[in-house]
Amino acid sequence: MSTASTTAATSTGTGPNLPVESWPLVPPPPGRTVNRAHPESNACTVHVAAGVCIPLIVIFASIRLYNKVVINRGRTWDDYTFMLASICAITYISLVVALLDHGPFGFHIWDLVVANVKNSSLLLALVLEGIYGPFIWLIKLSVLLMYLQLFHPFPWARRMAWLGIIVTALFYFSTTIAKFGLCAPRGRVSYIEAFSAPRCNNTKKLGLVTGYFNVLSDIYLLALPVPCVWKLSLKPKKKLGVIAGFMTGIS
Repeated sequence: MSTASTTAATSTGTGPNLPVESWPLVPPPPGRTVNRAHPESNACTVHVAAGVCIPLIVIFASIRLYNKVVINRGRTWDDYTFMLASICAITYISLVVALLDHGPFGFHIWDLVVANVKNSSLLLALVLEGIYGPFIWLIKLSVLLMYLQLFHPFPWARRMAWLGIIVTALFYFSTTIAKFGLCAPRGRVSYIEAFSAPRCNNTKKLGLVTGYFNVLSDIYLLALPVPCVWKLSLKPKKKLGVIAGFMTGIS
């Protein structure tokens, strides 16, 4: 067992004489009371968010599919990536809900002991960390492919769209490899030891960088169509309406 678990057990007064399965993961913060009999869970918040997001994804994906297949009777590459991204989004949300319902996640870590943490739960958490980047990239890819179709008369916009595809692909797939490299167990090391290792803590910084990149890339997606729309032969109010439509659709 890792040194971190031994330290946590000693600092909380449980002592190393108890079975390893009874050791707490970390000591509680000052002023917080340990409640291992009935730990407080934040899973309800995720359940509500999932209950709202999944139906919205299904509704909007169905509308787009009906419009392309029945009304326009034509499909482009961005339609395929959009549908794949929708399926991936639903899959990801469902796996997060399953992880909260059948794993140690969603609770305060000081309310948990070693026995609460199973290798299967940590494996699923590692998988979720790994597939997050490619799934997000699929969403951005579908938008950028749509730009390639819509802004064909603007060569500079097509070049910017291709640049966005390449840069986002490099970033999200490289961070996926980094997450697996930092937190995946090596040799006979268990998942809980791998997750508590100092190198796995670096994923927090990686997550912060990913958050900044998500915001910047979203701004890029929002700003890219604005010059193209502004050059259209439309009244200013209609141009603003089209731009607003792009922003609403992306967000």
